[in-house]
Amino acid sequence: MSDISSLSNQYDQLVLTSEKVNDSVVVFKKDNLLRDAATKRKYPNLNISAKDVEEASAILLLFIADIFDQTKSGLEEKEVFMPVEVKDDYKEKLRKEAAYVDEDLKRLHHTLQEQKPVTENDLKLMDMLVTTLDTERNSLFRKLRMARG
Repeated sequence: MSDISSLSNQYDQLVLTSEKVNDSVVVFKKDNLLRDAATKRKYPNLNISAKDVEEASAILLLFIADIFDQTKSGLEEKEVFMPVEVKDDYKEKLRKEAAYVDEDLKRLHHTLQEQKPVTENDLKLMDMLVTTLDTERNSLFRKLRMARG
């Protein structure tokens, strides 16, 4: 496979991953907002179903398990969210952002698995996952553009 084709496939996979993870984080942010009575009154049309939260949680659980090779106890599926060539770079960037990212992600994984409400710190961690994914995607896009000449 040519370099351009390989980079293109990696980029396409990262775009899909980024969208899935971002959409899942948005669900959790909306769910968090809906816990506040004032927000419910201010935005009466804002609504998140239990099914939306369940699907978002499943995606994030699989994502964390794939990226950090954690056990997925109770989850049969194994989805590959990003190419192996990109995964190590992604993990390295996350670890530069937060010294204890591995422990934080284990805690988040446990929170999602136990279907507990996410905290503000969990939301910040989810934001960091999305931001770093976007950075990785932009980096891959630049490589793809440079490879095309």
